[in-house]
Amino acid sequence: MQRYLKKTMPGTSKHSRKTPLPELANPWPDITAEDYERHMSHPAVRQEQALNAIFRSQYETYLPDKLLCIGIGTGNGLEHVGKETTRIVYGIDINEGFLETCESRYADRVDSLRTLCLDIHREFFTEDTVDLVIANLVLEFIDTERFIDQLKPVARNGTIVSVVFQVRHSAPFISGSGIKAVACLSGYNREVDRSVLENRMEREGFVGIKELRHMLHDGKELVRLDFRKT
Repeated sequence: MQRYLKKTMPGTSKHSRKTPLPELANPWPDITAEDYERHMSHPAVRQEQALNAIFRSQYETYLPDKLLCIGIGTGNGLEHVGKETTRIVYGIDINEGFLETCESRYADRVDSLRTLCLDIHREFFTEDTVDLVIANLVLEFIDTERFIDQLKPVARNGTIVSVVFQVRHSAPFISGSGIKAVACLSGYNREVDRSVLENRMEREGFVGIKELRHMLHDGKELVRLDFRKT
């Protein structure tokens, strides 16, 4: 396991949002790994199990030599990564505590697990290009332009980007687990604009190749979109 030093790549993207996400008070760094996992696995949420199965499908569909997980959290799903298949796993997250938990669990099980604590609104991971980028439930908290800008230094021809975002329908943005530390995330209350995402990905040379949907018990829907860099 290796921790990377931060490298900054100033962004030039302009946003039309009245309150850009970088200007919102970001509660993620203050949420403990315990509270996060209690929320995600809570009977009212049940996203931990769903995302684990989705991660496994994302990984096993493409079997990358190099994998980048944006918003790796505490490492949910990394148990599916095969040492004989994947040489390096890069994981980035805004929460240092999440990364510490991730490392303690998976550093000995995943070859060359390399993590970096960073905020994509202010800096990018630029160390390497990869075969597969997995970004699950992070687009709700990252401006689309910044997410696209993060892909530029890590994607090459053939790189797959697999994202998962939620469609709430009539459900609340944050499901009611009762975990107060997580309830503050409802301040973002932002849904991903799929058309904007697809149009921007296309402009950067990414072609949509797969779409899958997973319904949750509370009425939310997890949408997975896969793109290939051409």
